[in-house]
Amino acid sequence: LPGTAPIPTTSTPSRGYFGGGRDSSSTALSIVDKITYSTDTTARIPGADLPDIAFQQGAVGNFENGYFSGGYQPSVPGIQSTVYKLTYSTDTSTTLPTAGALSAARRYHAGVGSLNAGYFVGGYESSPVSNTDKLTFSSDTTAAVPGANLTAGRHYLAATTSPSAGYFGGGRDTVATPYHSLMDKLTYSTDTMAAVPGANLPQGRGYLAATGNADAGYFNGG
Repeated sequence: LPGTAPIPTTSTPSRGYFGGGRDSSSTALSIVDKITYSTDTTARIPGADLPDIAFQQGAVGNFENGYFSGGYQPSVPGIQSTVYKLTYSTDTSTTLPTAGALSAARRYHAGVGSLNAGYFVGGYESSPVSNTDKLTFSSDTTAAVPGANLTAGRHYLAATTSPSAGYFGGGRDTVATPYHSLMDKLTYSTDTMAAVPGANLPQGRGYLAATGNADAGYFNGG
């Protein structure tokens, strides 16, 4: 899951999960696949399939659970605010109650997580948004955090995390500024967002990817 919190030195991650999306024929899916790191093998986990078909979602995770948020559901149809919870110990997925849903429907957003909370940031509804929602893992509740909003509304952005902060780079906005090079930093201890001009990407990019560890993050492609 993108944005998953860094692993302490006393623990080692053993698996990853991929949920939803569309296949080569543009058919929307609810499928969840599990990759086992020790064997580099991937298999579908039917019991973990998302409750609804969806794509263009955001995702975060901690050591016990993964969360998939928002996106587009063709069966409704429309952009959603729903959040699904994947429990690793049982390989099952459920829909969180209303208290766990996003504060507003959106898609094409990014996610990062600390040990205690996940954050769903940016995205698109009828236009690019700067909204940040905080999902508290202990209570499975989600709420808007206005002080943590992006410095500019954008979607198709990428995110990575350190133990203390999440970083959001690039993304698409309007025709006037189609692709951003902006880098924003979300400080977990204060739930505040600020631009980091010295960390801006060399050029404006959207549809990019990011990864990182405790020391550095990397933004690629786009």
